[in-house]
Amino acid sequence: MRAVTFDRYGPPEVLTVAERNMPRPGPHDILVRVAAVAVNPVDVAVRRGDIPSPVLPATVGWDVSGTVVEAGPRATRFRPGDHVIAARSPLSTGAGVSAEFVALDESLAAHAPVNVPLEHAAALPLAALTAEQALAQVGPECGRLLVAGAGGAVGGFVVQLAALRGWRPGALARAGDAATVAALGACEVFSDSDAPPGAAFDVVIDAAGRPETVAAVREGGRYLSLTPFAVPEPERSVTVDIYGVRTDGSMLGTLARTVDAGHLTLRIAHLLPFEDAQKAHALLEAGGTRGKILLTPVD
Repeated sequence: MRAVTFDRYGPPEVLTVAERNMPRPGPHDILVRVAAVAVNPVDVAVRRGDIPSPVLPATVGWDVSGTVVEAGPRATRFRPGDHVIAARSPLSTGAGVSAEFVALDESLAAHAPVNVPLEHAAALPLAALTAEQALAQVGPECGRLLVAGAGGAVGGFVVQLAALRGWRPGALARAGDAATVAALGACEVFSDSDAPPGAAFDVVIDAAGRPETVAAVREGGRYLSLTPFAVPEPERSVTVDIYGVRTDGSMLGTLARTVDAGHLTLRIAHLLPFEDAQKAHALLEAGGTRGKILLTPVD
């Protein structure tokens, strides 16, 4: 089978489409014929060596959508023919999901939303899980929330899910993204030329590496960074935390149902074949892409 791999760190050109052995499902695994995978910033970081892979060559990718073709003897949640989505970390194995077939533990998977194309469903797992878990981390109370990087994949999901939870989400985004983030549910939109007011928000969730936004948190409020490379020093009585995503098939199932209910929008920028993996990584690194970049094994 074909997979998107790299055998050395470097620019997008180190990515190749290589032949790999067909995986076999373990007792609790499902074997999935891949429809699409998403390209995430963490994939770029691993490819560059910012986050070293435990093995080389390695296969890239966390997010996958596809069709179950086989289930292990102890896998009971899915049957052949089911459409599924999943997020699986390759950080400890080098075994990413950018391949024609993937075997993964069924606990990581959920039934795909039915109201969007199966390929598009690959845009949901990692970004939406990060957003949902970040909101859970800051607690059930609802007030004034600022999302830094609201135009990006994670930030856009934070805005949508925060509005569903009853928060009054504000968005810090590029000026050109104002209409988009407002449509996602932002009550107010700020940009670098129209900065958010200081000490005015109960919570800031930073999905863009903007540590200076800690100044927007009120006394006694919370700042949560989703980008551990850019975290402010605690100031005043503001609580500063860092959060990393946890893969969770059950939570992913809830998010899929939220998509089907029409309360969560998937934004797709590009759907490219595996052979354009280099282009996909270059587009993501260049910045400014709004919506997920997806790769599919089908040309």
